[in-house]
Amino acid sequence: MEVNRYDNKLQGDGTVQTTVIDWDEFRKTVKVGDTISEQTRTLTVTDKVYELTASGQHFVIHIYAQ
Repeated sequence: MEVNRYDNKLQGDGTVQTTVIDWDEFRKTVKVGDTISEQTRTLTVTDKVYELTASGQHFVIHIYAQ
């Protein structure tokens, strides 16, 4: 599994918390407004959408960032 680093800007005190997690955990914990720091750019999560699979037994999480 690929590991990703993302920054979650904590509201109020201006500090940035950096966490290293795998993609499955990232999809569960990321919130709209979080920033994703890559080597050459920083993205902000604009939407998080849950979609049921055709069987209705599982779901897919779509993360949109710009």
